[in-house]
Parts: sequence; C-alpha cells; structure tokens
Amino acid sequence: MTAPRQVRAAAFARRAGVSLLAGTVMGAVFWALDVTAPAPPLLSLCGLAGILLGERVATALRTRWARRRRPAARRAAPGRAPTP
Repeated sequence: MTAPRQVRAAAFARRAGVSLLAGTVMGAVFWALDVTAPAPPLLSLCGLAGILLGERVATALRTRWARRRRPAARRAAPGRAPTP
C-alpha cells in the first residue's frame, strides 16, 4: 500500500471504530432505559444504505464537476504538450 492509501485506510478505521463505539454506547443506553430501538432493524439498515449511497453519488458528482472545470492544459498527459 502507498503512504496516502495507508493514511486513508487508517482514517477510515478510526471513523469506523468511533461509529461502532457510539452505536454500542447507544445500545447500552437503550438497554439500561429498557427502551426499544427507535426504528426496526431492516428500516434502519435501509436508511444507512441511503446515506452511504448519497455520499458516494455526491462525491462522484463533485469529482466529475471539478475535472470539467480544469483547463485543458492541465488535463494533458505528463510529458506531452496539449493539443490546440
């Protein structure tokens, strides 16, 4: 793995760990208060999938939009002059 990829993997693992810890704490609070989860498990998983899908789509659109705004000279392959 390259260094930037390792940094991103470590950041993802850290965020995933914090999310898991937060979910566990909330589960313990619900258990201690003898309260059921606010949404059925299938419904909550569908909501999480929607959040993930929305994040991916927004990132893809932002990346595509940024590439289109870049001047043609920057898009040329390294070592090759851009064609007029």
